Amino acid sequence: MSIESRFRRYHSANPHVLTDLEDLARTWFDAGKPSVGLQFLIEIIRWNNGITTTSEDEFKINNDFAAHYARMLVARNPTWENRIRMRALRSA
Repeated sequence: MSIESRFRRYHSANPHVLTDLEDLARTWFDAGKPSVGLQFLIEIIRWNNGITTTSEDEFKINNDFAAHYARMLVARNPTWENRIRMRALRSA
């Protein structure tokens, strides 16, 4: 199964993760920070024990999903395009 397919299934089961990432990014930017990487925000979510997810693997949030979440955040918040650092999408 491709990363994109796994991501879509994960996101469908865990829509709150996108909202949580968006809230964290907004807080970061409101604090005057110029940019952020999704991996940093994902690590914060992992640290927070109150965040629960449903996953087909053992990961709370798979690292492979960071690039997909970055693109979703920019699509929802176009002014963040140059503020969220993005890596290339992998298809493996």
